[in-house]
Amino acid sequence: MHTYQIVVFILGILFSVGPQAEPPLSIEEAGRLALDHDPRIKQIEARGAGLMARSVADGQLPDPKLKLDLSNLPVDGFDLSQEPMTQLRFGIIQSIPPGDTLLYRQQQTEALSGVEAMRALEQRLNVIREVRLVYLERFLQAQTLAILQENRAFFSDLLDITERQYAAGRDNQHDVIRSQLELSLIDERILSTGQKRDAAIVALSRYIGIVDAERPIPEVFPQLHHMETKPELEARLQQHPLISIENALMEFNKKRIAEVEETYKPGYTVDITYGHRSGNNLDGSSRPDFLSAMLLVDIPLFTDKRQDKRLAEATKNHLAATFARTDRLYEIRAMAMTQYSDWETLGRRLDLFEQRALAEARDNTESTLNAYQSDVTDFTSLMRAQLTELDTLIETLKVRIDRARAQVNLLYFGGEE
Repeated sequence: MHTYQIVVFILGILFSVGPQAEPPLSIEEAGRLALDHDPRIKQIEARGAGLMARSVADGQLPDPKLKLDLSNLPVDGFDLSQEPMTQLRFGIIQSIPPGDTLLYRQQQTEALSGVEAMRALEQRLNVIREVRLVYLERFLQAQTLAILQENRAFFSDLLDITERQYAAGRDNQHDVIRSQLELSLIDERILSTGQKRDAAIVALSRYIGIVDAERPIPEVFPQLHHMETKPELEARLQQHPLISIENALMEFNKKRIAEVEETYKPGYTVDITYGHRSGNNLDGSSRPDFLSAMLLVDIPLFTDKRQDKRLAEATKNHLAATFARTDRLYEIRAMAMTQYSDWETLGRRLDLFEQRALAEARDNTESTLNAYQSDVTDFTSLMRAQLTELDTLIETLKVRIDRARAQVNLLYFGGEE
């Protein structure tokens, strides 16, 4: 191959490779990116890991205490070997909490760690829900903009027709002015919808960053996970992270009650001391060292103003946690059933639009256009028919988006990522 051919070949490759288009952003990828970017999930997970580490420490005995003392030192000469009672003592003191206090204290911290784990899971579900809702808003505005731009061509052509017919003396000036007005209103709606689309992109960038938020999105309607039946959804509410949080708080309070009940048992303190003596006995033998052991026992005799009050507090807190769980379950069940009812109603509305209203609006426009071209009807009827079809298209899209929003909320309540 000649040199000039090589140069031409390389230049051909360089000029044939243009900038690569950004791949479309699907609703599933938006959710994955949001989970990767969300700092709140990492914050909660870190807090939970810290509590789990603390639970290990909470289950350990208190650190032992080292005791050093010099006993019975004569002050006349400060001689360690002068008196047989003089001792240099080394000791260890270990406190032992009553009963299984340490076990229940550790389990309390583990329960709090479980609370954070469920909060992290709920945050994941909430992030997925939020980013899906924002994605649907962006899809709504993008598709609405496409519908308006497509219909603008019709109104622009209609304006040309009325201007030509007015110039030929067939139409009156009012029809021309009406065409100009409707075209201006369509342009205003296009600008307003474009502003809403840009706002949705900015809202989406909060979760996935501006680079990915500005990527194009597919024109096909976003696909969501399969919907559960109402009984299946109600059953899954029992395992929702919000309920699991309340369950973990109830477990924490149960272990708190168990810990307080252990305080009715005695605690112990063990003291082991080794005493070293210097010098010799009168017979010349060396003085033996001493070993001492002491056991201190707590005696919980007066419990009415300490243990009893703490137990009453722990019991009331557990009762309050039980009521809180019941209230939370009622709350999310009411919200879930409301969303399910909306989803079913919107499904019936969507069927009405797709099976009847859209076709009827399209047929009405075509028949009115034919009648207008045949001088059977007036310009106002034609304009009204076209606007009705346009509004029906946009309303159908809104109903479909609203139903998808209800489905997104139901997936959140069902614990579906």
